[in-house]
Amino acid sequence: MEILHLTHPLDKGLAIQEPHVMALGFFDGVHLGHQYLLQQAKDIAKKKNLKFAVMTFDPHPNEVIKSDNDWRYLTPLPSKIEKMAAMGVDKLFVIKFNLSFASLPPSDFIKQYVIDLQAKHIVVGFDFTFGYKAQGNVDYLRDISINSPFEMTVISKRIMNDHKIGSTLIRKLIKDGDVHLVPYYLGKHYEINGCVHFSPDLYTQKKLNNVEFHIQSKYILPKYGVYRVEISNGCRTIQGFFKYSNAYEKKYELSSNKIDWLKEGKQKKVTVKFLNKLAYVNTISLSTKEFVLPG
Repeated sequence: MEILHLTHPLDKGLAIQEPHVMALGFFDGVHLGHQYLLQQAKDIAKKKNLKFAVMTFDPHPNEVIKSDNDWRYLTPLPSKIEKMAAMGVDKLFVIKFNLSFASLPPSDFIKQYVIDLQAKHIVVGFDFTFGYKAQGNVDYLRDISINSPFEMTVISKRIMNDHKIGSTLIRKLIKDGDVHLVPYYLGKHYEINGCVHFSPDLYTQKKLNNVEFHIQSKYILPKYGVYRVEISNGCRTIQGFFKYSNAYEKKYELSSNKIDWLKEGKQKKVTVKFLNKLAYVNTISLSTKEFVLPG
């Protein structure tokens, strides 16, 4: 997958010669609704014998427009890029969202970021907005596409369990600790990446090993408590627990009776997959409790 990081205003020497079908959106989470939209764009590209491209933005507009420096993501950019590659995207445009870009009129956005980038067909969700103060929407796109060198497809709302599949809903489920419901909308269990760090004083019991967990990116996290998780280092996956005992100190621990692939003084990258929240656990004394984990 070719990745192009672009900053507004675009370099005048930028030349995109290859026409493509472009899916546009922020795509945080790359959830089931996003996956459907991306698959439609991919199918159109195949039918038209064109490359399959995606345009996304970074950081989130709230970080720039609302100065929300603590904005959290379902998929920070590195994770989103991995998911796009897995979806078979040929070309990924990552637009740096800054105040200059946010001030762009909808007509200029279309000219510079659709037509000039050689998009011959664009695919967007029904609620896609763009341009200064979100003045551009799908109705605007339909009108302007009539006399423009590109076609467009609008993907309708996707529903699951009477709820619209969307990043807002998934974020709420995670924040509320309802991680067991996330797969219905995300398509899989929620995952975060980070590093584990061996700490000898955390080893308080033969059958339960605790390690410090340092989160690598600005992931959204479930509310404090204890969660049953899967811990993977890419080669091996074990059952364990994620402990988030204090919402203010932001300290995290992973616990398992099978963490035998850690070495003192070394950090290892792991992926933590959230399965469900434990109904009741004394988080203060977790390190001294004994759990019986599956095989």
